[in-house]
Amino acid sequence: MVDRCLRSYKGAASKPPLFFGINKSMKTFLKSIAGIILIGGFITLLAYGLNYLQKPNALENIEKRIDEAQEKQSVLTENEKKLKTESQTKEWEEVDKQTDK
Repeated sequence: MVDRCLRSYKGAASKPPLFFGINKSMKTFLKSIAGIILIGGFITLLAYGLNYLQKPNALENIEKRIDEAQEKQSVLTENEKKLKTESQTKEWEEVDKQTDK
């Protein structure tokens, strides 16, 4: 009976009991670190993929270019700005006269 007990613990006497605990805890620690890195990598890839899908399409790029071109052409001198505001006020005055009738 003693032989059976010794056979089951063969080699265990040569290793200190704390070594098994440290080794097992280090394995679980490394597994948890690997899991965190794996999940972080998955989330990062998912974020890059979703960001890639939200790139502006060609129509939006064309609209931006048109708006930029209009802003560049709308550079007016002081006299032109005054004429523009006068013409707008005259148009509104005519609209007001028509609505008052």
